[in-house]
Amino acid sequence: MGLSMTTARQAFVTAANDLAILTPYLVPREMRRKRVNLGDGFIFHAIERHIGKFPADHVFSPRLPPSPAVVEKLRAARGVVLGGANQLSDDFAPWPGLTADEIRRLKLRFIPFGIGLDGLKKKNRGFNIPTREIIQEIHEHIEYSSWRCPRTVALLEAAFPDLKDKFLMTGCPVSYDRPLLEGRHFAKNAERVAVTVTERDDFLEREIRTLEDVARQFPTAEKFLVLHQDFRKLRKGIGPAVRKTLPPSWLGDIAILHARARRLGFRLVSPGTAEECIRFYGSIGLHVGSRLHAHLLFLSQNKWSFLTYVDDRSLGFSEYLGFPMLEPGQLAHHLDFDFENVRGNAQKTWPVMERFLESLAQG
Repeated sequence: MGLSMTTARQAFVTAANDLAILTPYLVPREMRRKRVNLGDGFIFHAIERHIGKFPADHVFSPRLPPSPAVVEKLRAARGVVLGGANQLSDDFAPWPGLTADEIRRLKLRFIPFGIGLDGLKKKNRGFNIPTREIIQEIHEHIEYSSWRCPRTVALLEAAFPDLKDKFLMTGCPVSYDRPLLEGRHFAKNAERVAVTVTERDDFLEREIRTLEDVARQFPTAEKFLVLHQDFRKLRKGIGPAVRKTLPPSWLGDIAILHARARRLGFRLVSPGTAEECIRFYGSIGLHVGSRLHAHLLFLSQNKWSFLTYVDDRSLGFSEYLGFPMLEPGQLAHHLDFDFENVRGNAQKTWPVMERFLESLAQG
């Protein structure tokens, strides 16, 4: 399996010292309607776990074009890590409006780390010309780039056959930690169960079925509904105390979902930061739900987890790590799943991540 996790960490842990990172975990204040996604924070902290902490003044958001002062910091860095998530769409750019010509003129060196395809079919139909130029320019200046699933790599290789040797299918950095890579037996403890939900499109029926299924399978467990994005919106002038007295139907599907969860015995948990959420998950034995990075985090910690299907963003992970995609309401059919298959597949792909980390440390 190449280097052990401990040895790899020692070898690569200083790589971030002179790098910067663009992470979607940071949401600019101007984007008031955008909710922070804790899963993006899991990716950010996993990257730091693998290569060391970034200087605090070298961590930026890709969601808006940077100021001239930030651009100068990015130019001065040895490289700028593009920190994961499902950012690879047909109009991908490190930040809105950036072009290949500007990357060349500013001498910016970008390093994709754990990025995945968008997964929504309407956003992955074929790269537009500016994005093609950006991807070509990025790879002129790096040995390897890191992509999070085989479907993402297949998309890139089809579009850029000349760059095939540079695209590494490393998996997501969240997936790899010592408990998974060095463990020998998956922990199966259902005394405390966390359920995650994805409040997108027609989510209500799907997520209620998951909550009901978990309550049915684990009636005596402590059960928590964990919000990776807190979409609860207060109408103007309505505070939390008043909101609790209103009928859920008045507040929309999210409130209906939360009310149903409470009736089923779940406690709602809305961590303020990714670090807080990771600490909370340390006390949980089982995860069930539709948040991919909660699933990957639990697997990395040698804990059982079941991921429900929302869209194609998770299929590549299911295929290469070998875990089942859960149909809401069908949890009982998977409770005897052999997670050692997941460990074996992660151990097979870890050396590819090592190769990328070595290039990051040396380049």
